[in-house]
Amino acid sequence: MAFLKNKWAMLSMLVLLWAMVASLTAGYYWFQYNDTFNRIGGVSISVNVGIDYGNQTRTWNNSTKALTGMTLFKVTKDVANITYGTSVGFGAYVESINGLGSSGAYGWVWWKWDEGLNWTMISISADAYAVADNETFLWYYASGWPPPPPP
Repeated sequence: MAFLKNKWAMLSMLVLLWAMVASLTAGYYWFQYNDTFNRIGGVSISVNVGIDYGNQTRTWNNSTKALTGMTLFKVTKDVANITYGTSVGFGAYVESINGLGSSGAYGWVWWKWDEGLNWTMISISADAYAVADNETFLWYYASGWPPPPPP
């Protein structure tokens, strides 16, 4: 109990106690935040998803509701009937959309509308691309590599 008579020892003990309580409180609220965020799933955003069947037929799902952190793959599954496969190192790839499947050199490629008012092909799989608010995407049924941009 002699250390209690030393004011620096007492001050050190109080600072240590404060640090422990502050750390535990911060940890508690961090876990509460993560739990709430995971249950809610994120903030609601809106994206546009088009499907071009390569035969002059194009459908749009404008203002599709999504959540922050959702991938283009998940959003596409919500608006269309798709079948897909997975590949090690490449992620998920779309085999068919609404019954139109890959055939010969033809397959599905996704494009993003950029700020320069052009279609841009992004070189990652749709299950690795997290959508952002007000983005526009187009699934295009095309042949060859690299495929020509959508008309």
